Amino acid sequence: MYPAIGDKLRMKRLTRNLTQKEAAKIIGVSVYMISAWENDRYFPSAVRMEQLAALYDISAEELLDYDI
Repeated sequence: MYPAIGDKLRMKRLTRNLTQKEAAKIIGVSVYMISAWENDRYFPSAVRMEQLAALYDISAEELLDYDI
């Protein structure tokens, strides 16, 4: 079973040693949005997914567990 997108976002953020506040500031969203994504309350838009992928230095497809 693959981790939920929220779990994956949290793991990637922690691997980069970023707080939710730091990640939010970098991509221009509120800390609430970072928390909501990481807790699977909301799903990031395509634009935000690209920004998160760039921040975590991976592809959006990898975040979504798509095979390329």
